[in-house]
Amino acid sequence: MAVSKELSRFTRDALAAGKTREEIAQALTASGWSASEVADALGAYAETPFSPPVPRPQSTVSARDFFVYALTFGLMILGAIYLVVLCHALIDLALDTETYRANRTIRWAMAVLIVATPVYLWLTVRERAKLAADPALYRSAIRKWLMYLTLLLSSMVLLGDLMAVIYAFLNGDFTVQFLAKAAVVAVVAGLIFMFYLGDIRKGDAA
Repeated sequence: MAVSKELSRFTRDALAAGKTREEIAQALTASGWSASEVADALGAYAETPFSPPVPRPQSTVSARDFFVYALTFGLMILGAIYLVVLCHALIDLALDTETYRANRTIRWAMAVLIVATPVYLWLTVRERAKLAADPALYRSAIRKWLMYLTLLLSSMVLLGDLMAVIYAFLNGDFTVQFLAKAAVVAVVAGLIFMFYLGDIRKGDAA
């Protein structure tokens, strides 16, 4: 939650004046500020005896971050979609269903993956090297937003996949072909979820 300038300024001045965090919290709460707003305002300054109060590092936003991370996550989503499409087409082809359409789908999915995968990997490795050299880059607000958006999308896909499986079972359409396709979706979405969840935890610990 973003802290307003007035609240941040008041908190800084109160800490500089020697007020305790409990006294500041009580005064702000009595004035109508919510508990989360008070916690964010006090959390913006380190708990050290130094005066004036020492600000904690804050999330950063830059046009460069937006371009790099939006491109990276966009390629990841595009690649994941067409990886699923490719696997589904191969399943159809293996079962001799709609062979002609499946062949066309396979060619297009491979074309997308041949372009998207190496670019995504290059961007990811490049950014990981920068993060290792400068952990402050973990505080990029754009990066955090896109990572949490990715977690949201992958979790929704997993839930939707589970719903589809349950519906197919109840409807009597629970075939080997359907189960294989559902498994592909679950594996791809699950790997993406676990990968970026681990990345978020690593960033929080940095």
